[in-house]
Amino acid sequence: MLRKASLILAVIVAGSAVGFYFLKAESPEQARERYFAKGRSYASAGKRPEAIIMFRNAVQADPKFAEAHYELGLVLMQRREFAQAFSELRRAVELKPALVQARRALGSLHLLDRNIAAAKEQLAKIAEQDPDAFEARFLGTAIALFEDDIPKALEEMREAVSRAEKEKARELLEAYIELGNIHLLNKDWIAAETAYRKALAVNPKLLRGREGLSAIYMARGDEERALQELISATKIDPENDDAWHRLGDLYVRTNRRDEYEKLYRAFLENKPDSIAGKKKMVEILLNKADFKTAEAHTDEILRAEPGDIDGLFFRARVYLSENDSRKAHADLMRVTTADPKFAPAFYFLGLAQIRLGNIAQARGSLVQALELRPDAIEPRLTLAEIYLNSGDPESARRESEYVLRHAPDHRIALLIAGTAELRKGESGKALALFRKAQSAGPEDARIHMLLGTALLTQKNYVQGLKELEESLSLDADGIEALNSIAVALVQQGKRKQAKERVERHASKTQMKAEVYQLLGQLSFDGKEFGEGIHQLRRAIAIKPELISAYFLLGHGYIAQNKIDEAINEYQKIIEKTPGDPGVYTILGTLHDHKGQFVKANRYYERALKINPNFVAAANNLAWNYAEHGGNLDLALPLAQKAREKSPDSPHILDTLGWIYYKKGLFENAAALLRDSSEKLSNRNAMVLYHLGMAYHQAGHKAQARDAFRTALNLGDFPAAEEARRLLAMR
Repeated sequence: MLRKASLILAVIVAGSAVGFYFLKAESPEQARERYFAKGRSYASAGKRPEAIIMFRNAVQADPKFAEAHYELGLVLMQRREFAQAFSELRRAVELKPALVQARRALGSLHLLDRNIAAAKEQLAKIAEQDPDAFEARFLGTAIALFEDDIPKALEEMREAVSRAEKEKARELLEAYIELGNIHLLNKDWIAAETAYRKALAVNPKLLRGREGLSAIYMARGDEERALQELISATKIDPENDDAWHRLGDLYVRTNRRDEYEKLYRAFLENKPDSIAGKKKMVEILLNKADFKTAEAHTDEILRAEPGDIDGLFFRARVYLSENDSRKAHADLMRVTTADPKFAPAFYFLGLAQIRLGNIAQARGSLVQALELRPDAIEPRLTLAEIYLNSGDPESARRESEYVLRHAPDHRIALLIAGTAELRKGESGKALALFRKAQSAGPEDARIHMLLGTALLTQKNYVQGLKELEESLSLDADGIEALNSIAVALVQQGKRKQAKERVERHASKTQMKAEVYQLLGQLSFDGKEFGEGIHQLRRAIAIKPELISAYFLLGHGYIAQNKIDEAINEYQKIIEKTPGDPGVYTILGTLHDHKGQFVKANRYYERALKINPNFVAAANNLAWNYAEHGGNLDLALPLAQKAREKSPDSPHILDTLGWIYYKKGLFENAAALLRDSSEKLSNRNAMVLYHLGMAYHQAGHKAQARDAFRTALNLGDFPAAEEARRLLAMR
């Protein structure tokens, strides 16, 4: 038995040796040529990921293989990985200065970077090799078009066509296509079609010829013929992935979303391993908000190509849908660093930075997105909202009006412009903009809510309440509208009717906790503390993370001077339910009001030990660290985490804004504190004081004075004397 085992082992070893011998028998030159040929085959079929792998293998086999560096650079250019493409092409010309094809591609990259001088330098080096080289004609044409010199471009390309026809050169097809493109740009449809059809007569599978004809028909308004040309391309050469992608792009341009999705579902059935196909499908799924399926495809993309720019971009969008702003931010930083011209990545980076409270950085990212894509609507409107929240309605109006010049009925732009006018005190102008938005979207609850708000500022209670009621009928979860109704009724001396109206709404909404909180607030305002505490307990039982309810509950006991009684009561509750983080948080709040901050922090820490994501405890602990001798660097991540979990809480916004203020980030602080105050209907004196301080330190003196005046008009508060002192300064 032992001898048999030894014999088997000997055979295995011998077999391994033979396998190793044959594996090593291929020379580096043979390996590089095999990889290179395979790479070109994949590239011609539009299989770029596979082509990249083969060309990189060729370069690894022979790092001085200039042609492989060139081909790799071309494919990377097609994938928009311009930094890597530039590196490969530059290496190609370093290894082989006479490789004019690489110089032409390098010149094209310089044009893409708007570096005309560097592009002309590459053209001059090509001309040194051969003034009549086709590469010189092609690059010369591109430079002429960049400089809007169409006659020069036509001259260059006609020369190329003439020479290629005489010599029957392989460049003839490209020359026909480039000539057609120039005629297309010059709107000479007949000449363009002639050039494209000459190219297709030589090679009917030539995708660029079909693309050219499709572009002509689109320019003439004939969508069906344009589509048919690209459909023909997929039938004539079904293995060419690019033909499918060009057809998909045209489906998007013609707003045929259903056909687009069907195309890629069919494509992936035939080519389930296609990375490009999966990327298109992820885009479809993200637009449909099917984030779970999008995540599965994205994981497949990144497993096949770790670090892929598109894959990272998609993953970041999935993270944003899950409110994981930190991971989204990390991926988007990698994407924008690798591709500084990827405008959508800068837009989503701005969104991630907003959620993290980095408002100044977000503004920079959005501005960068607009520099790359000035016609993009989403980043411009997001920037306008930042301006609104930072107390700059004029800039918000300017950005929204830019959108309205190009899309006069854009609802979001109309709402932002109207809100900006309302913030400036121009309620009449605001109403006109809101009504225009209403004609474009009569069923939009937000529009009725804003109309109601504007009418209430004019003391038109009848019409204002009517609009707010309409808003609630369209969106029963619109607590902001319900709150405005209650405020308007109280302002008219109808507190009882306000409570009855709020209570009736509890059965109609999913936001029951917020309704009970509002009832608690109304009860406290009417000195009905027992009823208020009862309603707030109902709110917390439904929604333990509702941080504002804890604050109100604490204030209710304090208003009755029953802090010790409340502490005793909640200590009994802990004995019965020791695993409830909410009870520990209320106890922490009560000790805060007694000035026992160390003891309060112990309760908050205990709550977070039970549930690390309990936002009320995280927020209060962050506040104490910042305000009562703690560490700002410990406070900041706690507040940021609380905001990620509860991005719309005004109290969390106040905490995070005040921490930014203490760290000297005054613009960031002002943006967050303005948002907090707005969410509290500008009725919280301390938040207004914090906002005034941020404006004051940021140099916005007029806005600071407005904030201080509004705070003082609400009554006395702990920092009132400091607000009066700063208000008196000129």
